[in-house]
Amino acid sequence: MKKSLPATVMVMSGLLLLAPPVSSPPAGAQPAGGGPQAQPSAVAAGAKSVVGEMALVEAKRQQLAAREAALAVKEQELKNLSAKLEARVKELESAKAALDRSLDARKKVQSANYQKMLKVYKALKPAEAAQLLDKMDEGEVLEILNEMDQKRVAKLLPLMKQERALRWTRHSLAAK
Repeated sequence: MKKSLPATVMVMSGLLLLAPPVSSPPAGAQPAGGGPQAQPSAVAAGAKSVVGEMALVEAKRQQLAAREAALAVKEQELKNLSAKLEARVKELESAKAALDRSLDARKKVQSANYQKMLKVYKALKPAEAAQLLDKMDEGEVLEILNEMDQKRVAKLLPLMKQERALRWTRHSLAAK
């Protein structure tokens, strides 16, 4: 009497397949299909089904591997772009800092020049200062008059053109 194996292992086309257990038919029983040929064809059909499933699994695995490779490439591209952007941001920040320093230096020079000019106008006699102020741009005159003390402005206003003195007065009142 033969012992039945728990599962028969078949190797087909390099793939390891598990087939259903093979056992001897009970005494007096006829195999399905009427003859000894029925059992090997069932095993072959099962093997073909497993081979087909294995092929599908392998195809899916290959697709996943291809997607993973594509994602790795995209990830590397993103890292490269990120590094370029960070370098560009640092470069722009450096340029901005240089421009800020330059602008601050220029403002200091302009402020120093403005203060010197203001001292000159304060040192002039009121009649001379009024003559010069009447020939200057409106905005410049307003700034100079706003920086001078009240006594100096009180001496200059009667000597300046009346329209300009009135505009400075209106501007000063509107600023409050």
